[in-house]
Amino acid sequence: MSAIPFLITALRKAQMVRIIVILVIFFLLASASRYQGSFEFSIGEDGEVQSAVPPEAGEHDVYYSHHIASFNKDDIKPWTKGDTAALRTTEGQKAAQALTSSPFVNSTTTALRDNYFLDLTKRLRVYRSLWMALKEYYDQLEQKQQQELFFTAPPTELAPAVELLQKMEQQNFPWIHKHHNTSYDLYRESRNGGRGIVMCVGDYHTKYARTVIKTLREVLKSSLPIEIYYTGEPDLNPENRAWFETFDNVKTIDVTTLIDNNLLVLEGWAVKPFAMLVSRFSEIILMDSDAYFLQDPAIMFEDEGYKETGTVYFYDRTLFPGLGADKKKWLESFLPTMSNHPAKTRWFRLKGDHEQESGVVVFDKKRLFLGLLAICKINDLHERKQVTYIKTWGDKETFWIALEMIQEPYSFVKYGGGAIGNVGDAIPYNTEFLPREEIERYNKGEHLTTTNPVNLKDGTVRKNVVPKLGRVCGNQLHFDFRGRPLWWNSGVVRDKYTPGSPYLLYTAYMKDEDGDWDFGSSCLVQKHSTSIMEVEWEQRKVAFEILKTDRGVAVEIDRPYIKEILDIPALIQSQGAKGGHGNSEAI
Repeated sequence: MSAIPFLITALRKAQMVRIIVILVIFFLLASASRYQGSFEFSIGEDGEVQSAVPPEAGEHDVYYSHHIASFNKDDIKPWTKGDTAALRTTEGQKAAQALTSSPFVNSTTTALRDNYFLDLTKRLRVYRSLWMALKEYYDQLEQKQQQELFFTAPPTELAPAVELLQKMEQQNFPWIHKHHNTSYDLYRESRNGGRGIVMCVGDYHTKYARTVIKTLREVLKSSLPIEIYYTGEPDLNPENRAWFETFDNVKTIDVTTLIDNNLLVLEGWAVKPFAMLVSRFSEIILMDSDAYFLQDPAIMFEDEGYKETGTVYFYDRTLFPGLGADKKKWLESFLPTMSNHPAKTRWFRLKGDHEQESGVVVFDKKRLFLGLLAICKINDLHERKQVTYIKTWGDKETFWIALEMIQEPYSFVKYGGGAIGNVGDAIPYNTEFLPREEIERYNKGEHLTTTNPVNLKDGTVRKNVVPKLGRVCGNQLHFDFRGRPLWWNSGVVRDKYTPGSPYLLYTAYMKDEDGDWDFGSSCLVQKHSTSIMEVEWEQRKVAFEILKTDRGVAVEIDRPYIKEILDIPALIQSQGAKGGHGNSEAI
């Protein structure tokens, strides 16, 4: 009889094991469903994808190469005829009033209400549903070339909904109405605008933008049309505008002539999304004035993440680990529902203080027009001054946060921002630490190993100035979906803010996931001995041509206080990170 209790206990244990296994499978399946479009087959301790795209993976394997933000369809509420009918009721009128009320604390101030972003999220989501529901009505008018009647003579059954849309546009996007009757008119203008590059350039940035334009046309042979936006005569002078327009299919445009800048007061980062909005292009590559490509940027339109969602976004560097908790709390305060993506962010995992690098953004305006309106909205004057740019570093995070607010999908290439430049800190961060003869050796392609004392400007002596190995120092690198170097930003010298800082060799790179940032010196320090990779010879030659182009621009400008004329380092294949043998394996 004593064996029976033992058997019962054993059976219960076996049953518990089965239950646990079933629960594990259930939660895995639930996770796969919740995080649809973000399958990660190899995950490190910090939650980052460690494996590269497998060689056998086809172009369709987007979920290996990207993080895809997808929404629960049950959370996206369509506008119905019942909603329109409800607007005729007392309660419906109260709801409409709440959706179109002033965002400010009271009528005597421009201070936004404390819970305004939560209110704005609700408004954007209602607006999206309403806009989609009324698009058929607009399309019918357009076919008859009567779209000007959209607001003035709607059918009785649509009138309450049309009136609400008009009031919501006047409250949230008043700056479009200077030149457009409705947002549909603005959408129609760029519906068949083709593909192109959008840049925002002021006089200060022309020293970078000139190199970028010449590189696109003369080195990469890109034929994509280019629009360069500026904010009025003081921003970009006639001389610089004329220079840009000497190139085929490059046009300079004053953004303030296309949108009501009295309401927006555009400056700095905020110009970028509005330039995208008024651009004639349907599919846009937004580029900063110091974004340099190693491949033709047009290939990004063939990116599978772009085909899936209409966007290609790039991650910023993983900086300041431990921060982000306040940003997580901030997002949760105004996003009642989210996509699968925020849980993956460094903000939510307390791994860093930055997410997106907006130096390059690829965006399909046809598919995500309403998403772009939302991006513009949180870059609006009061929103950016009082909330967005206080919580984030400029426009960077607005490109994905706004899509969360309005519930539109987006994609990130899975790799974090890396570094490209030299192996070891072969060029001291401040060139006053380096004797002239050492700079000459560097330009000849010789490695620096000086241990000689260096006299500083203040009369002190710094000894043992030697390269710091085990790191890649230079510019900020971003990758294509297979992990290959695609573009970098922050200039073409060791430090664009230090006068006399020499050109980089561009022999090595490292992925963000394989190193730790020495932020103060713009270096990525390897975590293990196989982290540093060699830039392929063909891409090194492209980088060399970019340096030649940059020097040519400096000679043409011939104003050292604007752009210095620097010596170009020798291009020697054997000086690569692996001796010129390529990056098929790490050094």
